[in-house]
Amino acid sequence: MAKTALIIGGGASGILAAILLAKNNREVTLLEKNDRIGKKLLGTGNGKCNLTNLSCSSKDYNTDFVAKILQKYSPARVIELFSDLGLLVRTDSEGRVYPYSESATTVLNVLMQKLGEYGVKVICDCEVKSVDNKGGTWTAHTEKTDYRADMIVIATGSDATTGSKGYKLLQPLGYQCTPLCYAIAPLLSNDIKGANGVRAKAEAAIVIDGKEEMRERGEFLFKDNAVSGVLAFRLSSVLARKKGKFDSCELLIDFLPDYTVEQIVERILAFDNAITPLGGIMHKALAQNILAVTPMDRSLIMSPAKALAIAKSCKNFKAKITGVAGRQFAQAVSGGIDVKDFDDVTLQSVKHKGLYCTGEVLDVDGLCGGYNLQWAWASAMAVGGCDGDKD
Repeated sequence: MAKTALIIGGGASGILAAILLAKNNREVTLLEKNDRIGKKLLGTGNGKCNLTNLSCSSKDYNTDFVAKILQKYSPARVIELFSDLGLLVRTDSEGRVYPYSESATTVLNVLMQKLGEYGVKVICDCEVKSVDNKGGTWTAHTEKTDYRADMIVIATGSDATTGSKGYKLLQPLGYQCTPLCYAIAPLLSNDIKGANGVRAKAEAAIVIDGKEEMRERGEFLFKDNAVSGVLAFRLSSVLARKKGKFDSCELLIDFLPDYTVEQIVERILAFDNAITPLGGIMHKALAQNILAVTPMDRSLIMSPAKALAIAKSCKNFKAKITGVAGRQFAQAVSGGIDVKDFDDVTLQSVKHKGLYCTGEVLDVDGLCGGYNLQWAWASAMAVGGCDGDKD
C-alpha cells in the first residue's frame, strides 16, 4: 500500500514539502483554507520574491535550532533545487536572491506546475479544524469531510498580513506556543514629523533598555507615526523578539554615515546659510526634524559652534520607538510552536511519530532579507526527504 501524506497549509513551505514528498513516491494531499495556494508568497519582497540570501546563517534567526537544517539545506542547495525545478534566479549586490523575472508569480507558477506533474491533490477552501492520531493514522478534520494519512505536515505559517494561526491545531496535542509578536514591520514612532513618503539611506542602531542590540546600514521609508523600509524591518525583528518586555527603545540614526562630523561642519560653514544649513545635504523634511532637536543658538548667524551642533545631530539623531506595527503591516511573527518538541534534523515531533512542522508555525523567525523564505524552503526540504524517503 502506498505511503500517504497530508500537508496542512499551502504556503511556501507546504507547497515545496508536498512536491518533494510526492517526488519520493508518497500520495500527497495538500489542504488550504484560502481559495488558492501561495497567496502570501505572491506578496513577498514587494512582489519580487526574495527567495533566499547567500549570507544566511543561524545568527540571522532567533534560535540555534535552525543550525543543522540550514547547514544541510544552505542557500546554495535551495538555488540548486529551484534550478532543477526550472526557475532561473539572479543575485543582487547584497546577496539577496530573486527569480530572474523579479516576479513572485514566476516562482508560484513553477511550483504549481510541479504539483501537477507529481500528482499532488490540492484542495482549497478547506479549513482544517483539528487533527488527531489513532492507530498510527493521522486524520485532519474539516467541516465537510475527514482526510487521513500516515504522515501529516503542519505548514500553516503565522497570521502575519493574510496568514492564519495554525498553532491551534497543535496545542490540543500538548504542544506549547511561545508568546507572539509581529515582526518585519514598521517601527512605531512619533518623533519624526512631516516626512511621510521620504526615503533616506542611513546607518542606524536600535537601543533597547540602554543596550545597543543591532546596528546596520540600509534604507528607511518614513511614514506618519512610523519608520518603515528594509532597515526598519530588520531592526523590528530585534524588538519583536523582546515580546513586549522592554521599558525603553530608541533608534540612533546617522543620516550621513559616509561623512565625519568634521566634514559636515566644513560643508555647513562653507555655504554659511543659517536658514537652510542642510539644504544641499538632505531632504527638507528630515533637515527640519534635525534642526528642531538640535540645541543651538537660534539666531540667523551661522557659527562654528552652531555648525558643530547640527553636524552632531545629523550623526546621532534619536527617535523614541514605542513598538512594532500590527498584523496587517507585518511580514512575519516572532514566536510560535516551541521547537523543543521537534527533531532539529528531520523536524519530526519527538512526541508523535509521523507529525512534522515546517516554516513559520514553529518558533523560528529570521531577519528581513530572504531569511524567512530560506527557512521555509530548508524546512520543507528536511521534511520532504530530499536525501531519501521518510520513515
